[in-house]
Amino acid sequence: MTKSFRIDALVALCWALFASGPVLAGEFSVNPIRLELGASVRSSVIGVKNEDKQKLSFQLQAMEWTQDAAGKDQYAETQDLVFFPKILSIEPGEEGLIRVGAKTAVVAAEKTYRLFIEELPGTTRAPQGSGAQINVLIRFGAPIFVTPPKPRDSLDIESFILTKGVVTIAARNTGNRHQLVQGINLKGTDSAGNEVYALTLADRYLLAGSARSYTTPISAAQCAKVSSLALEFQTDKLSATRKLDVTRTMCP
Repeated sequence: MTKSFRIDALVALCWALFASGPVLAGEFSVNPIRLELGASVRSSVIGVKNEDKQKLSFQLQAMEWTQDAAGKDQYAETQDLVFFPKILSIEPGEEGLIRVGAKTAVVAAEKTYRLFIEELPGTTRAPQGSGAQINVLIRFGAPIFVTPPKPRDSLDIESFILTKGVVTIAARNTGNRHQLVQGINLKGTDSAGNEVYALTLADRYLLAGSARSYTTPISAAQCAKVSSLALEFQTDKLSATRKLDVTRTMCP
C-alpha cells in the first residue's frame, strides 16, 4: 500500500468542543498505512513524515490484534514482531523510517497486529502569548498482516432477519485472512420491483475467523412498502448476497 495517512491540527477541532483553550496537535503523515508480511516479504518499512514546524517525537508499541465474539477489537502485548526504533524523533520536514519484521512468516491462518505510533508529550508547543492550551497527542495504529502462503477468502452470512422493523445481519469471516468491509448494502423493493428503500452500513475490518452482527431500523412507513429486502455484503476481496421476503408481521 502506498496511500499515506495524514494527521494534523484539524483533528483537534473535535476536542475543541470540550475545551476552553486552544487545542494543539502535531502534523505528521504515515506511509504506507498498513503492511502485509509473509513468506515472500519478511520485513518492510513504514515512513513517518514530520509536516509540523516543530520537532516531533514518537514511541512505538506492537500489539496483537484480535476480535472478540461481538466483533470488537482486542489488543494484547506481543513479541511476534521485530521493529526498530522504539523511540523516533523527526526534525521538521524530515521523514523517519520504522523497520518492521515478523518472527514467524509462515502461518496457516493470517496473524494480525497493530504497530502503534504515539506522539510523545511536549513535542507540540503553542506560540508565545497564546495562553492556556490543550495538547492532543495522536496515537495511530498501523495494521500489520502476516499472510498465509495459500490465502482463502470466504464469508458466511449466518443470519439476515427483520423483526419489528429492525434488520439484523450476522456475518462470519470463514476464510484464513482479513476482509476489509467496503459496504453492507440493503435494498428494498415493492411488489412491482420498484426500489423503495436503500441503505449502506459502514464497517472496517473483519478478521479471519471473526464474526460480527449489524443492526439497523426501518421506519414503519418504509417497511410497509417493502415486499423484498436484498443484502449485498461487499469487501475488498469478495461479495456475499442474501434475499429476504418481507411480510407485514416483520414491520413495527
